[in-house]
Amino acid sequence: MQTQIVQNNWLTILLAPMQEANSTTVQILAHAWSIYETRQTNWISHFLEHMFFKWGIKYKTPKEVAATIDAIWGNFNAFTWDYIAWYYVKSAPDYTNIALDVLSDMLVNAQFPQAEMEREKWVVIQEIMMYNDLPQKLVLDKFQRFYYGDNPYGWPTLGSVENIKSFNREHLFAHKQWLYTKDNLIIIVAWKIQDQDKIVELIGKLFKDLPNKKTINKPPFPTQRPSKHEEFFEKWTEQVHLVIWGPGFKIDQEQKYAAGLLNVILGGNMSSRLFQQIREKRWLCYYIGSSHYASVDDGLLLIRAGLEKQRFEYGKQAIFEELEKIKKWDVTEEEFQKAQGYIQWKTKIGIETSDQLADFVWEQYLLQGKIQSLEDILNHYKKVSLEDIKNIAKQLLQKSNLYSYWIQ
Repeated sequence: MQTQIVQNNWLTILLAPMQEANSTTVQILAHAWSIYETRQTNWISHFLEHMFFKWGIKYKTPKEVAATIDAIWGNFNAFTWDYIAWYYVKSAPDYTNIALDVLSDMLVNAQFPQAEMEREKWVVIQEIMMYNDLPQKLVLDKFQRFYYGDNPYGWPTLGSVENIKSFNREHLFAHKQWLYTKDNLIIIVAWKIQDQDKIVELIGKLFKDLPNKKTINKPPFPTQRPSKHEEFFEKWTEQVHLVIWGPGFKIDQEQKYAAGLLNVILGGNMSSRLFQQIREKRWLCYYIGSSHYASVDDGLLLIRAGLEKQRFEYGKQAIFEELEKIKKWDVTEEEFQKAQGYIQWKTKIGIETSDQLADFVWEQYLLQGKIQSLEDILNHYKKVSLEDIKNIAKQLLQKSNLYSYWIQ
């Protein structure tokens, strides 16, 4: 696999060939989410994402958009998180042109009719209510605010009902004009190569009417951390939903590979320490696991669990005991070798389909500005030693660096 990075009239186009693919995936990413918002516009990016699906010039109704994608045996969706808004169509390989046509009409020719806006506000409000009823999601929003503070990096991705009700067409057009610009988009096509030059030419034509340059920059990343190491939120739930986290490694730090392997041993699969000790041995929870997130500004080691209420303090203490064991060099050669095999094969099988390959490509380019081959990434993991894992564990699992937040 050799991804081509093409610059065409301010647009960045990533072409990821997949000769044996039975599908084509087109993805469009914009640096256009919550960190670019103000207190008054918090959640406008997500509302804008909803409205892009509603009314263009070629495809004038949501039904026309859906019927067109269904007719090419495709599926399409979008999501937003702290750094990006992301849109995609996955379809049969012969219909790449139609997938691009639909996505470009949505993003370039959006009309935002007022009546449709008012109806969609109630849909989005119901989405907010739904996520507020999901403690696994709510606890992440609460911890984000607790950890990063009262700023765009700490504001919840859910936003407020009051903000949603206040948005009008001018707000949406302005936000689109500021951030949906050629220099702020990444367009990915993962497919069986037919005519690469024609695809590049078509993309340039379809997106030519967008502004060239964005006019909003992201704010400085907050460096101050909370003085308290524990906090909770009262919301009646059947379980206590807990997150424990601490500083990890950023995307440009080599230690992220050792942190990834440590995460596998700690809570990355069903044979991990936390799953076996907290769920299987003590039956304190249904779900428990850990992740290491590496981004441009920050890195996080994050542990999540839903614990039995009556034994919450015991369960929390049991988790910290497992962290202490690993921190004190309690990692065996067998665990290390199993983690190496697990992460190698999980990385390999994670790019078997066109949408997985597209994700593999954009995540690297978005965060690093370059694309490593699969072999390069696997070699980084192979270079990690057991000694590296032990040193990383001592660094990441210091209790003085860890924070806890829970919903009860």
